[in-house]
Amino acid sequence: MRSLDVAVIGGGIAGVSAAIYAKRAGLDSLLFEPGLIGGQLWLMECVDNYAGVDTGIKGAMFAQQLNKNLSALDIVPAKEKIISFLDDGKSIILKTDKSEYNSKTVIIATGASPSRAGVKGELEFAGKGVSYCAVCDGFFFKGKAVAVVGGGNTAVEEAIYLSQMANKVYIIHRRDKFRAMDYLTSQLLSNSKIEPIFDTIIKEVVGSETVTGLSVENVKTKDNKDIPVNGLFVAIGIQPNTSFIDSMIKTDERGFIITDNNMVTSNNSIFACGDCRVRPLKQLITAAAEGAQAALSAYKKIKGQYISA
Repeated sequence: MRSLDVAVIGGGIAGVSAAIYAKRAGLDSLLFEPGLIGGQLWLMECVDNYAGVDTGIKGAMFAQQLNKNLSALDIVPAKEKIISFLDDGKSIILKTDKSEYNSKTVIIATGASPSRAGVKGELEFAGKGVSYCAVCDGFFFKGKAVAVVGGGNTAVEEAIYLSQMANKVYIIHRRDKFRAMDYLTSQLLSNSKIEPIFDTIIKEVVGSETVTGLSVENVKTKDNKDIPVNGLFVAIGIQPNTSFIDSMIKTDERGFIITDNNMVTSNNSIFACGDCRVRPLKQLITAAAEGAQAALSAYKKIKGQYISA
């Protein structure tokens, strides 16, 4: 069984940042990522709000740059999936789909997955007009028509945000009224660029190389119609990728990991960063910063400088 100082779980930008800082701190670390390094970057058409990289860089190119950063430091990710882990009082025992490890500390950076609308064409056009983040991708629909699906705070906020760039925003909700807070709903309904479509579900996302429209159905009348749009923003929530932690550390009611400002969880040998933790702003740049902080906190824990939970 290999022994580690730090086990970093997850190869998105938070995990990569943690792995880089752990390496530079001289810690014996291993980054676990069974999929592609970069995580949700591979689903982003472009990145337009990350300081220090070219404006409008393709998500895939950004992900490839993360791979180069790892290679430059001789960090070789382990393509292994974490099945479970437990604290035996001396170290954290990690079981993967291929092996077992023990580690003095663990950094969880497994991210979160956007809840899918589950309609035909959604996955086909992901990154080609279908987006899960208005702040990330809204700029690319300047002067165009877009739709948002959802009825909660996130959906309403994204529709309002998109109205600053798009010339038309449809917000499609399967119920007859929004679930968002009253002040947000009032702000949306007073916006002339936004058109609510109630009692309606999306049947299909249509297009050729990119999205050109939506096929929708009224759940009460069963009437069908087509809506011409250039983009669809799915805003029906996200799910943290934390099912493997069981009840070992504290999470909120949705499964997001609770930490302090130093990324320390309820177990002071385990840290969390990025979209898998409770955080106010889910952006690439904040995830990277949290990864750095998590690695520093792990270093201090190992050196006996940081022990509070």
